[in-house]
Amino acid sequence: MKHSLKFLTASAIALAAPLALAQSAGTWLARVGATTITPSVTSGNMTAPSFAGTKSDVGAASQVSGGVTYFYTDNVSVDLPLALPFKHKLYGAGALAAAGQIGEVQSLPMTVFLQYRFMDANSQFRPYVGLGATYAYFSNAVGSGALTAMTNPGGPATTLNLDSKFAITPQIGATFALDDKTFVDVFYSKTMLSTRNSFSTGQTLDITLDPSSFGITVGTRF
Repeated sequence: MKHSLKFLTASAIALAAPLALAQSAGTWLARVGATTITPSVTSGNMTAPSFAGTKSDVGAASQVSGGVTYFYTDNVSVDLPLALPFKHKLYGAGALAAAGQIGEVQSLPMTVFLQYRFMDANSQFRPYVGLGATYAYFSNAVGSGALTAMTNPGGPATTLNLDSKFAITPQIGATFALDDKTFVDVFYSKTMLSTRNSFSTGQTLDITLDPSSFGITVGTRF
């Protein structure tokens, strides 16, 4: 009778306990969700010929995102975020503020993170820190009529181009296991990024973007 009671008690405890998501060496995780990128802009001045104090600003953008993670050890993982291109609006600032939106550009930050995960491999909640190498790829930049009116009135449309750059991206985040297979992941990262905007009229504008990224995803272990 005692053995039966012990067995029933152990079974009840096992059923009541939440199933742990094992994040151990050799484990793969895949996830999908959304990410928002918000640049923290410090703009230089557009080179001559231009009005003194002609600057630029860049808006935030959100996109469907995800990624895959491989656990090299129980605590060390390599993570590859994936996303569709982010579409950012470009605005005039300083002497160019009256122009409003001066264009838009697509960005695709391609990053590989080396991460360290805290807590035990079977913990339901696992915070982590990461350090990533990012290649910020800019494409499909287009200028607006307002940009042309301010930089080349009466002439052909002004076009622009942002230089793609390498940068470093520190990261913090956490996963929360829903059961033994699925989890929720949240993260925050900041990329130390500066670039140059070149205009078809010959001017350039150096700009520090230093974008912050926040994402939330749902994933599975396999």
